[in-house]
Amino acid sequence: MFEFKGILFAFALLSISINSFADTVELKLVSCHVSKDAYITDLVDAYREKTGIHIDVNTGNSTSAIRDVQIGVADIGGTSRYLIPNEKLETGVKLLPVALDALAIIVHKDNPVDSISPDQAKAIYTGRIRYWSELGGGDLKIEVYALKNKISGNGRMLRELLFSNTDKNFHTHRVFDSIEELEQALTQNANAIAITGVSSAYMEDVKIVALNGVKPSVQNIKTGDYSLYRPLFLTYDPHSPNIESVKDFIRFVLSKTGQDVMLSNGVVPYREAMSLVKKKTRENDTSYPQLVGKI
Repeated sequence: MFEFKGILFAFALLSISINSFADTVELKLVSCHVSKDAYITDLVDAYREKTGIHIDVNTGNSTSAIRDVQIGVADIGGTSRYLIPNEKLETGVKLLPVALDALAIIVHKDNPVDSISPDQAKAIYTGRIRYWSELGGGDLKIEVYALKNKISGNGRMLRELLFSNTDKNFHTHRVFDSIEELEQALTQNANAIAITGVSSAYMEDVKIVALNGVKPSVQNIKTGDYSLYRPLFLTYDPHSPNIESVKDFIRFVLSKTGQDVMLSNGVVPYREAMSLVKKKTRENDTSYPQLVGKI
């Protein structure tokens, strides 16, 4: 299981003041689909409304949100996964945890199944449960939809949270290049099941299945009652020529206005979930690389 000690250290760094400055430049931001839907689009709009500064937002994935920052194509990234240890393409990039999101189990809106257990979810993804009748549904075959890329934010964190194994192979019926394609395909298939970010799920015409009877609401994520939660990060290069502009945007993200934008989109601001982070720190003894540097 991933380690929260580095994140706890990261939160301590959030209290460090970020100085304002006179010359602000337009920034380029690359975001994964989940982060973009969860908070980035609305935050960028609110930042522009307050400051008049435009940020150019491009949709990528969690990997490009890290690696585009590393090579200087983007100034900021929005990612839903950690850095991959010892991956050269991700060296020098810093992660700043800004919110907690959840992975939501989604099915077609007409599917009668309302809740499953974590063990049942594992059994579905490994092929040990193959029919909806085993879950209280109809006598139809379950079709598992997943992402092709194991190192995507969704693919990597799903494997980490359910199996504690980021290389776990799934028993799938269809794989997709993007979470957008997956979500759209699921709306057309009454037998399909998939897992996506909760903010993205609420924007689609799908049914969100509870986990042990618990729905991924803001309150349930904040308290840890819903167990499939994960951090959302902003990525940046501390040596970027535009670092002062990056700092200004980060300061806005961490402000009350920024936190309110996150809450309105169904994600938990990181500052509001420190008891949850401390709980995870106590539960896990394995080490994980330091996530962020001093801003």
